[in-house]
Amino acid sequence: MNSSMCLAPSAPTSNERLTAAIAHGGTCVAWFFAPLVVYLIEKDRSSFAAKQALQALLWSGFGTLVSLATCGLAIPIFMGFHILAAVRVLEGKDYEYPLVGDLVRKLERI
Repeated sequence: MNSSMCLAPSAPTSNERLTAAIAHGGTCVAWFFAPLVVYLIEKDRSSFAAKQALQALLWSGFGTLVSLATCGLAIPIFMGFHILAAVRVLEGKDYEYPLVGDLVRKLERI
């Protein structure tokens, strides 16, 4: 068995944590734009930041659909998840949104 396959993923660097937090928290001021820009910049540089940004982007899209269906009542709930995600990734923890986290994991395998 290849020894590199047994290694645990390394902890994200402070720059990766900050970039991921910008993707999540940036949605408060730039709903789709912040996670999209972070994803495009980080997709070939940091798997941690790119994965977090893609989740934030998909969660924003899902939140938009639900918010349209609820006449905006769901916006605070979705924003709360974005803020929670930003705090968690700043702590160096991997954050996964409900529903879209599974989708991102499936996309990573493709």
